[in-house]
Amino acid sequence: MSRLNRISPFVSLAAIAASMVGVPAFAQEGASQAEDATRSQGVEIVVTATRRAESAQSVPMSITAVSSEALENKAATNFFDYGSSIPNLSFGNTGLGASVSRSIAIRGISDANTTGFYIDETPVTESLDPRIVDVERIEVLRGPQGTLYGARSMGGTVRLITTQPDTEEFSGRVHGALSTTERTERPNYAVDGALNLPVVDGKVGLRVVGVYQNDAGYMTRTYGPQGGPTTTIDNIGQQETFGVSAAMLFRVGENVEITPRILYQQTKGNGYPYADVAIPNSQDPFELVPESLDQRRTFDIAETSSDKWLLGTFDVKLDTGVGTLQSASSYFRRRTSDIEDQTEFAQFAYGYADPLVNAPEFNYQVDSYTQEFRFTSDLDGPFNFVAGVFYSHTDTDQIFPPNIIEGLADATGFTGTDLNFQATRSSKQDDLSAYAEGTLEITPELKAIVGGRVYKVKSSFSAVFDGFVNGGYNVVPETSISESGVQPKASLQYEFSRGNQIYATAAKGFRPGGSNGLIPTGFGCAEDLQELGLSPEDTRFYNSDSVWSYEAGAKATLLDGRVTANLAGFRIDWSNIQQLVGLQCGFSFRGNAGTARSTGVEFELNGRLTDGLTMNLGVGYTDANFTSSPAGTNVSDGDRVPQVPEFTFNVGADYEFEIGRNAMGFLHADYRYVGDSVSVLNSATDISGKVIPRIRPSYSLVDVRGGVEFGNHEIAIFAKNLTNELVNLGDARALAAELPGRARVQINQPRTIGVEFRSRF
Repeated sequence: MSRLNRISPFVSLAAIAASMVGVPAFAQEGASQAEDATRSQGVEIVVTATRRAESAQSVPMSITAVSSEALENKAATNFFDYGSSIPNLSFGNTGLGASVSRSIAIRGISDANTTGFYIDETPVTESLDPRIVDVERIEVLRGPQGTLYGARSMGGTVRLITTQPDTEEFSGRVHGALSTTERTERPNYAVDGALNLPVVDGKVGLRVVGVYQNDAGYMTRTYGPQGGPTTTIDNIGQQETFGVSAAMLFRVGENVEITPRILYQQTKGNGYPYADVAIPNSQDPFELVPESLDQRRTFDIAETSSDKWLLGTFDVKLDTGVGTLQSASSYFRRRTSDIEDQTEFAQFAYGYADPLVNAPEFNYQVDSYTQEFRFTSDLDGPFNFVAGVFYSHTDTDQIFPPNIIEGLADATGFTGTDLNFQATRSSKQDDLSAYAEGTLEITPELKAIVGGRVYKVKSSFSAVFDGFVNGGYNVVPETSISESGVQPKASLQYEFSRGNQIYATAAKGFRPGGSNGLIPTGFGCAEDLQELGLSPEDTRFYNSDSVWSYEAGAKATLLDGRVTANLAGFRIDWSNIQQLVGLQCGFSFRGNAGTARSTGVEFELNGRLTDGLTMNLGVGYTDANFTSSPAGTNVSDGDRVPQVPEFTFNVGADYEFEIGRNAMGFLHADYRYVGDSVSVLNSATDISGKVIPRIRPSYSLVDVRGGVEFGNHEIAIFAKNLTNELVNLGDARALAAELPGRARVQINQPRTIGVEFRSRF
């Protein structure tokens, strides 16, 4: 398809989504016709955020939708590439292990499990980073989505919608890229492709996708004794990713579609993109500014990581004539392993003279099963609804294999063992819920939307500990807690004309409680808990927290559909907050304490200014602060919610032009700005017990891409992070504890310049 016929990435989303909708609601026979109709109108952006296909301009909520073409235009392949350009979306490290530590925040609701993360119909862990090579679009839904998406969507939801098989057309694509990154000695390279086969014309379709990506490491490690000879090795942080997916679509008669799908991805790394940053001895907030890409260590200890996950889904859709009945079943399995060098911290903590090798390992394992039945009505009258039931069962194991420090007993004279630490923490969670959301057309312009979700969540926990830090062998028998409640939602929408509306929404969201590991008695942790009036057993569980959100917005479609402008303002009240309580001994646990309020606004403008020029702009402002902080927490009233920038800004442009009879040229450029934020993950406290925030500085990123398309082939040159800015993406939580005076800060990829080729058939 010639680029001359392409329109804005935002407008072309309509064609992509429309091919999934058709008539009946789930059918795809008329995909090409729907696409052509949508392109000719040039106004539609179809999303399925409300569990039915609608124009984004008609949905009464704040949504950002990113099409596959927009992702290709900016050479995006991972979460950071697109996540940093979404207004009022932020992210940072909140958990253990480099592979599973990232969490996503929307509108200031920041911490682990506050944002839902979906692949098609399945909720998965938000730290997942699928290589986005076969995604039709990404939808970012702001505000609580508790009614339709359940627990963990109290800040919002991110949805990756994959490309579905086609039963009628043989097609495929291949893509390859070669690039170089600043401070690396080796190239990056990637290859991916997709093949669609109509196995039985109009009845059975098969789609197979594969990806391989190798990113060179841009860190170095210098090791050797202090004051003695050293050796430096490069390519630290190199990552290798392999992924494959296969899906089949079976059409049974006129009304039934069955789609089994399997996705698998594995990523292996030989180190972490963590910059060492010195921590000043200060009682005032300070900036953590990454500068050096060298990790200075005593020994050459390989810090390795491995992340393997598999998602199997089985969807069945039945067109009943008055709506679509859908069954969505899934199994998600993830296994990660991280090894970290904690030599210097162990020497500091125990106080022995000569360093001893210490490389603890952390393994994370999760198995999750989900089943959802949903009915989406398609009635002729003024009332329509979505209703369903949802069940999930999740098993999670956090495993610390035996951390043996050879020579520990002799070096200290008091441990009596070289076994420093060992633990297995097992948790289970069952979530059963029923939900419904109805829309009543009061007048042709005015609609009322009311919904709610009734839920019951049961969480259980057990653990086995050993080692000197844990005071020897210890077994925590399985115990459980249960919580239940209702998440309501109400909205009024007034649509002046197609694509032009105002709306107001009030909604509640929640995050279920969970379990902590048992706090060890060593290193003074027991005394620290006593000062808070707690025992190790008191920290075993924490309860759910919740938000009430109030949003008002307006959406406008202007200049005969060539421009869309959306504005939304919000206030969110957050109560009984799950937050980390840090102890002076270096360990921490989750508790429920305090309240917070987040207020803000986002504005997005998308325009097709000429047949060849499209532009997009997004602005976000969030003011998120704690409003109460009971005794025992290390935050005070007025403190900023961690990991949340006040301002986000992005602007981008795509220009297409004819350079010959059979060739088109194209240019893309985008700029993203993310304001500063605070981190308290590893922060110390002053003499009054108040946390000393660490500042994550603001940053700006520039990406450019340009090339030529001839027929179905494309060659492009791209530059990512053109200004070579090193970004503080968050200080990392150590497997043991942070070494005093040295933070480890995750950074982005330095300037990367490359060439890519793409061909479609």
